[in-house]
Amino acid sequence: MQRIFAVILMVVVSACGAQEEASEDPVVREQELAKKDVWHAAKLRGVAFRAIGQEPGWLLEIKNGEEILVVTDYGQNKNSYSYVEPQEDKAARQTLFQIDADTSVLIEGKPCSDTMSGEKFQTTVTVKTAGKTLKGCGRALF
Repeated sequence: MQRIFAVILMVVVSACGAQEEASEDPVVREQELAKKDVWHAAKLRGVAFRAIGQEPGWLLEIKNGEEILVVTDYGQNKNSYSYVEPQEDKAARQTLFQIDADTSVLIEGKPCSDTMSGEKFQTTVTVKTAGKTLKGCGRALF
């Protein structure tokens, strides 16, 4: 019985020690978190807003003042656009990025659920590109 208690105590102490080490250095803590969370990794890369959608899988990343990245067809197609200033309609809770004549991103302040994971988001996103309309969910990364 004492041996079991000693083993449990050793596991708890070593686990607590590992957590304390990681939490002491904020850079290490951020890097460890980014390894486990793609949203946090995007934030560390300077992404201000990120969205995802399903069937087919796609993602959107907006770097304010820099770039709008649209990745479609489960990563097979990547299009990077120069950042454009959005048109905002605060009353309707909508932000529109009209990238070019055929490509736009509409962000709406309406609740959204990811169709695959069920994860809840506060914004609904519609991307129109290459004759396709992609619907999904996103969030600002602060």
